Amino acid sequence: MPQQLPLVPSLPNYRFTTTLDGTSFVFDVRWNARDEAWYMDISDALASPIALGMKVVLGTLLGSRVSDARFPAGIFFAADLSNQGLDAGFDDLGARVVVQYISNTELAELGL
Repeated sequence: MPQQLPLVPSLPNYRFTTTLDGTSFVFDVRWNARDEAWYMDISDALASPIALGMKVVLGTLLGSRVSDARFPAGIFFAADLSNQGLDAGFDDLGARVVVQYISNTELAELGL
């Protein structure tokens, strides 16, 4: 079952820590008003950057181009819970649009 990241709607810049596959990661989430888009950074538990500037976009595997071996081994994707197919606006991330993580173990169990 995908793990949903604990995103907070309508907060333009925040940090949270969550555990994925038994490892703690720090997420920095920020709204870019000029681009009208959300971005995420992922760091290790000591706040050492792993992936910076990942734009939250529907229909993509977030971080798929990250080559850092510390990056979580599964996949991240944004999902529009309303099925409107619209990327997250300022008030939408963590509400209408969520980011989920599926581990490689779960992918294998699904035959993917």
